[in-house]
Amino acid sequence: MKFIINTTNLQSGGALQVASSLLEEWNKNSAHEFHVFLSPQLSAVLEQNKLGQNLQFYEFKNNPTSNIKSLINNKSKLKKLELKIKPDAVLTVFGPAIWKPQKPHLVGFANGYYLFDDSNFIQQGVLTNIFKRIKYYSRRFLLFRQLKKEANYYWVETALAQNKLAAIISEDIRKIEIIGNTYGTSFNMERTPKHKTNNTFNLLYVSAYYPHKNFEIIPSVIEILAYQKVNCRFICTLPQKEFEGITRHVKNLNFIKNVGPCRQEALVRLYSEADAVFMPSLLETYSANYLEAMKMELPIICSNFDFSRTICGDAALYFDAQNPEDIAHKIVELINNEKLRNYLINAGKKRLAQLETPESRANKLLTLLENIALENPKQ
Repeated sequence: MKFIINTTNLQSGGALQVASSLLEEWNKNSAHEFHVFLSPQLSAVLEQNKLGQNLQFYEFKNNPTSNIKSLINNKSKLKKLELKIKPDAVLTVFGPAIWKPQKPHLVGFANGYYLFDDSNFIQQGVLTNIFKRIKYYSRRFLLFRQLKKEANYYWVETALAQNKLAAIISEDIRKIEIIGNTYGTSFNMERTPKHKTNNTFNLLYVSAYYPHKNFEIIPSVIEILAYQKVNCRFICTLPQKEFEGITRHVKNLNFIKNVGPCRQEALVRLYSEADAVFMPSLLETYSANYLEAMKMELPIICSNFDFSRTICGDAALYFDAQNPEDIAHKIVELINNEKLRNYLINAGKKRLAQLETPESRANKLLTLLENIALENPKQ
């Protein structure tokens, strides 16, 4: 079969990681042809020369939402390529794609910011202001209208997302498949030993910048930890501009380090050199950070919300993500309690065994694409 894999709208964060992992897994499958439409951002991080001949790449210079000209040009190019390739089905890894193919279209959705309008983060941080409320619901309406217009089938990462999406777009829940998130394919590499030159306890926070990621809480936590003379450091993977904005008032800069956005192989090394994974996020659908920590045998210390507890269970130490004192207290507890760290690591191993792997996720998504193609044979 022939499949188009559309990533032209992907720009940053976990979406790029998911797309990269799927392509690396499908590279092992010679039974199908995969025609991959690449965004500039995915093209920059994807090592195409390491992938097989059954993956054919088509590079796009701009994302469809960059400007009106890019939108028009991308739609025209997408339409022409679909006519030329004649696929059996089309997958947009995460939508909306801002494009409606002629063939059956499976679209992933993982935008928790607009999906979970009933979350504390949205209710307290967005909807209390009338202008923000109008802006939020206007964009939300347009996003879901576009999603319903272009997709024939959907895939999401949790049952909660499935139920919420079905209610919002008034869609048959049987057309919305659940396939969980997982760690990147690169994390199947053998773990390298830590190379530490001092006793600093490194807390790794892997994320692009979004308001719900709650980076702004870190300076207040640093102030408390510095006062208590705790020997620890936060490691971030932000673009330098965002990092400087967050830390502009931080006096104790030795408590935080930014390494910038990283490729998957570099991330594996960062995890190998870390002592724990730190996640103060206020809103998630299904972050891969939790699973990456489990895979790399690191304790997790994270915000206490349903989305984190659903994934981590007893494999994490939880804190009040809006309370710097509680966060600092839990960090000190983790640093000083080796027994607790070992318990969380072992609980993470057990939890990981119950969740998706890069291979199982890719196989389930490919089976879904095959079934969609068989249900909608070529005319």
